[in-house]
Amino acid sequence: MSKKLSAILAVLMVALFAFFAIASSSDGEKTEQDAGKADAQNADSNVGEYSVDIKSARLSESWDGKDVVVITYGFTNNSDDSASFGVAFEDNAYQNGVGLERAYTLKDGDPYDDGNQYKDIKTGATLDVEVPYVLNDTETDVEVEVEELFGLNDDMVTRTFSIK
Repeated sequence: MSKKLSAILAVLMVALFAFFAIASSSDGEKTEQDAGKADAQNADSNVGEYSVDIKSARLSESWDGKDVVVITYGFTNNSDDSASFGVAFEDNAYQNGVGLERAYTLKDGDPYDDGNQYKDIKTGATLDVEVPYVLNDTETDVEVEVEELFGLNDDMVTRTFSIK
């Protein structure tokens, strides 16, 4: 029952976000001043009511032998309520502009802990979160982006990792 309620709330929040995003955009184009502002925001780790640090990347393998990069994020909850990384953020990784799929099970013996992605933390607490992505190749840099999942602003944190 609570999973159904959570899913319904998530759909309602996405619809509300889409409504406000459409209502607040004037013509959909960014000016040069807006682009400079976005670049300045990328250097800051504040994303909405939270803070995220894209800390590191390490190589591993999925259970079926595919190459994987595991990104470690430092998630700090600055909001008034408890929150989890997986509900607060939308995180994506890319190679050559193509999104990477998530890996859910790594090879035996890898110390990967997937439990922290949806572990609630209280205001002011910080938690390291690991998220694995299946690589398209082992030569191309990986670009990582994190933005607030249901935020009404364009705050984003980015970092590029060389995996050669």
